[in-house]
Amino acid sequence: MTHLYGDGVHDDTIAIQERIDNAGCELILPPPQTYYLISHPLELPSNFKLCLPRFAEVRLAKNSNCVMLKNKTVTDRKERTLELYGAEIAKRSEMLVYDYINEYSPDSPCYNIEVQGGIWNLNNLEQSPNPIWARIKRLKCEPYSYSGFIFLFYNVRNLRISSLTLKDTSTFAMVLDKVSYYTVDNITFDFNYGNPFAACMDGIHICGNCHFGEITNLKGACYDDLVAINGDEGSSGPITNLKVSGIYAEDCHSAVRFLSFKSPMEKIHISDIYGSFYQYCISFSKYYSVSPYPGLYDAITIDNVYVSKAKLLPVYNKSTNQPAYPLIQVQPGVKIKSLKISDMYRREYINPVETMRIYEGAEVDSLILENISTENHTQKGEMPILVNKGIIGRLIAENIMENGEAVTL
Repeated sequence: MTHLYGDGVHDDTIAIQERIDNAGCELILPPPQTYYLISHPLELPSNFKLCLPRFAEVRLAKNSNCVMLKNKTVTDRKERTLELYGAEIAKRSEMLVYDYINEYSPDSPCYNIEVQGGIWNLNNLEQSPNPIWARIKRLKCEPYSYSGFIFLFYNVRNLRISSLTLKDTSTFAMVLDKVSYYTVDNITFDFNYGNPFAACMDGIHICGNCHFGEITNLKGACYDDLVAINGDEGSSGPITNLKVSGIYAEDCHSAVRFLSFKSPMEKIHISDIYGSFYQYCISFSKYYSVSPYPGLYDAITIDNVYVSKAKLLPVYNKSTNQPAYPLIQVQPGVKIKSLKISDMYRREYINPVETMRIYEGAEVDSLILENISTENHTQKGEMPILVNKGIIGRLIAENIMENGEAVTL
């Protein structure tokens, strides 16, 4: 068997993969001398658990430009991009980060995979530039090029990823697509400011056809959505039965973004958010604004939110003069059947933008607001709890407080 170095100099990819392939059901890697260096994706089969010491580092070698860890590929390459996304979506060059779908057979799912421990360092400054940014700037790219992900799990049933650090991603740190019965817990994000800047650096990215999941105890700032729930990315399909709880982040882009233009999302509970966010805290969005399809959401609950705005700094490569987003927003083209927000507490010292906005062209059939308390310490004007430019079918608001005074919405 190939020697395992762990010295940060020799390439350990083959040695680790050999051990995975020959370990049976579980591999526990020993502590490395410095760190494990890999240059190609490590692939996990069904019925397998990979364990590392909690702070043992796995680092991607210079110019490797690949995912670090994924479930085992079952090759069935077909040109399915137009079929999956629709012609108008496929024309968007940044969507080609999802070409991994063409590497997997839809009829060959993986089962029962677990990853525990380690610091997984994509080493983005020594990889190609952020591919989404690069494709936008260059306007064209090779369809099978670098995605910028650290972890990728596609078409997996029963997945757990726990107690590890995701470091210095180029784009999305972890992508789950067509995954059911999954748990992601005790994850730390340790991001630099990107290559070439802090943009498109999601934490946990949930794509279409994901069902029955729990994501909990996430810590550290991301420079895009800390949790992205995007039904019409990847395999494109509904996302249902998801609990996200325990987000702890300061000076972060955003906590949770819902994004859809055709695939519905329902039965989702977001809770226990602590921190400060410079773009927004939670956003309901419609993908591809000119599409005739609405973004459809139902049975959404948000509670125990303790957040405020963060400063928008030049290091994020965003203009400090751009419009400020509210902490919770329902954007144009979105239709929500039922939305409940309760136990939200905002003590604002940075930016008194409204706490919640429903934009023109958005609809919420039933909106329940309970136990909402805000205090404006900025001395910069009014800070309304709700600005409604859209349509609310039925509003129930109880125990709403602004600066210590009860108000009626």
